[in-house]
Amino acid sequence: MIKTSRALVLGALVSAIVACITFIGGVAVALRWGSELPLVATLAPPPAARATPASAADDFKVFWEVWQLVDQQFYHKEPLDYKKMTYGAITGMLKSLGDDYTGFDEPANAAQRQERLSGQFEGIGAYVEYKDGKLLIVSPIEESPAEKAGILAGDQVLKVDGKELPPELDDVDPNEAASKAAGIIRGPKGSTVTLTIFRATTNETHDIAIVRDAIPLISVRAKMVKGNVGYIQVSEFKETTTAELDQALTTVLEEKPAGIILDLRNNPGGYLHTAREMLGRFLPDGIALKEEFSDGSITDLSITNDGNPTRALEVPMVVLTNAGSASASEIVAGALRDHKRATLVGEKTYGKGSVQVIKELSDKSSARITIARWLTPSGAEIHQKGIEPDIYVPFLQEEQYRVELPQRRPIDPANVDDSQLWWAIQVLTSGEQPAFPTPTVTATAGEAMAPAPTPTSSPTP
Repeated sequence: MIKTSRALVLGALVSAIVACITFIGGVAVALRWGSELPLVATLAPPPAARATPASAADDFKVFWEVWQLVDQQFYHKEPLDYKKMTYGAITGMLKSLGDDYTGFDEPANAAQRQERLSGQFEGIGAYVEYKDGKLLIVSPIEESPAEKAGILAGDQVLKVDGKELPPELDDVDPNEAASKAAGIIRGPKGSTVTLTIFRATTNETHDIAIVRDAIPLISVRAKMVKGNVGYIQVSEFKETTTAELDQALTTVLEEKPAGIILDLRNNPGGYLHTAREMLGRFLPDGIALKEEFSDGSITDLSITNDGNPTRALEVPMVVLTNAGSASASEIVAGALRDHKRATLVGEKTYGKGSVQVIKELSDKSSARITIARWLTPSGAEIHQKGIEPDIYVPFLQEEQYRVELPQRRPIDPANVDDSQLWWAIQVLTSGEQPAFPTPTVTATAGEAMAPAPTPTSSPTP
């Protein structure tokens, strides 16, 4: 879950930065919450670090001994890359804290993270993945230049503006390769890029010219399903999510629905303020969450009620959750449960109960620092525990759970086999509940929770 911050960390000399960041020492590869979104806070920029803290003098002495050994005696023919060494030290320091959500992003990754959270980017509008040495289109984004130009899911990108993809993409992690390839295709609004694609379904190769444009990353989709139930799916909590939700609610409420299903399955989270705004669409007021800090102090954060008329305060409501519902998704689900506003249906949530602040540094890199734990309005701790649903329903793709869906576009599915959605509709329309046995899982002592999954496809800006 992220609190917004645009403060810059100014004034630190490179040597001082290196000294400060290695206080806890070590060089390691930081975890990427990646396209998975943490929860960030608004904080003033910290004072620039210009001197070694007295309390850490002995630790820094050892660090500088090693730095000087490398600088003076390490065998090399090319100049040492001090920036790479500095970034490695930063990464190692943050990794040594033992927190999966505290980490460091170099400038390029920091820009991509911010771009995604903004809810819009400029490019062709498609998701790509790098698999088995091939750059593949996962899907074009709805109404994007890529879709309008005829790009289809499964197309293989062979060349970009007549140039083959660099062979070094085969030597890096598939996620990194997809990100680098997306960077090659990206470009400003109004510019043109020509992709040479191979389409396996027709065994043909095409050159497709695409004019780049501003691409909204849609995070809210709404449909009316059987029983006159409004179905609202939220995929992430971005800057644009609240406006999208207002539009979706307006459409749904015009139908005078018998109930609303808020689908937060596989939603990795996002901005804290967006979660609070979402709660303000379904609750009149009250506490959204509590934040607990290192000194033991606890702060109540309220639901954001901005006076927007698009509110559904009385319509019966179900929230769908699963193990991919994390961070800001859990804040919304936990608050709606604690305020007895909605019934949770599905599976236990992921269990990310920490709050991060993202600080942009002087060279446009950024640091993500966990600053607090959050609790539900009732004070429940969910970190590494998750939130149990009120009604447990495993996800089953069986025909008996088929739900018809209205099609906006020819490529939209006409139906879906989804036991959780099917039972959510039953709960709202008939009150009927399933009788699936709730799974019991006993964690072993010292068992650590794995980081949330990172999507394998990258947006092609």
